[in-house]
Amino acid sequence: MTAEAPSLAIVICTFKRPELLRLCLRSIAAQGRPDGPHGGVKVYVVDNSDEGDAQEIVRQEATRSPWPLVWLEAHPANISVARNAGVAAGKEDFVAFVDDDQTLDPGWLAAVFQAIGDDRFDAWLGRVVGLFEAPERTTPAIWNLFSRELTEDSGFELFAFGPGRSAGITLATNNCVFRRATCLDDAQVFDPSFGKGGGEDFDLFCRLQRRGRRFVWLAEATAREFVPASRCDRAYLRRRFYAGGQAFAEAIARGGRDPGLERWIIRAKALVQAGLLTLGAPAALWNGADARTDYVFRWAGVLGKLSFGETHPLYQQK
Repeated sequence: MTAEAPSLAIVICTFKRPELLRLCLRSIAAQGRPDGPHGGVKVYVVDNSDEGDAQEIVRQEATRSPWPLVWLEAHPANISVARNAGVAAGKEDFVAFVDDDQTLDPGWLAAVFQAIGDDRFDAWLGRVVGLFEAPERTTPAIWNLFSRELTEDSGFELFAFGPGRSAGITLATNNCVFRRATCLDDAQVFDPSFGKGGGEDFDLFCRLQRRGRRFVWLAEATAREFVPASRCDRAYLRRRFYAGGQAFAEAIARGGRDPGLERWIIRAKALVQAGLLTLGAPAALWNGADARTDYVFRWAGVLGKLSFGETHPLYQQK
């Protein structure tokens, strides 16, 4: 345990989603106080919009919250800038990131405080359940993009990349808790160069893994993420999978001894993946509409790994 009474910051970065933010804050307020010693909870809402429309929501919800709520501005509009502002605002021992379109299940806070007493680990990732406004438009790839589910029990160790890379999920900050002293001690925790297209959180996990930090699954800490119908739009998702391929390649390449050479190695591996996808085309065509849609998404991801351009901008879209 970091301290006899560990404290927790909950950071919520928000951009023009006031009513979803309200639901998120109410789910935090509804958490029962955890058993045992703790240094308290403080909630930081980082408003990345120019209008500052989250300030009034925070003022209203502060009257019902058992925990202090703090509204912060972060400019320019860039998710890395917002996350860095949330980290810098407090000194709590642990920092949780929750998205503004998520709500926390009862017992989330108790599960977190119980878990962070285990000093073997540096970050804990909880379940994310996608709540789709248009479930009929989902495919397996879409469901997996907006959810984080594992069959393993809590305590299962996770890896961002390498031979032990955790299958079926990408490590990300939504519904995640970090130990400040071992994970968030860089002058600039999240790289702003990822801030328009996403991947800043995966880049952080890659850097932390290279430093020997350890991540673990926390099944009892569940967040539910609202997914509007617009996020199931095929054109948007093709752009998102493409940007994801770009961000993956950039984050992995930066950690190599020769990033330029590493980037070419990733492109070579992507060419092999492209060949395998080509061989799999008949099966995708045969297996129905969902299989064909997901096949296109897989191609988008591979093309992102092959790309030479800047990361495709996605932040603030949909």
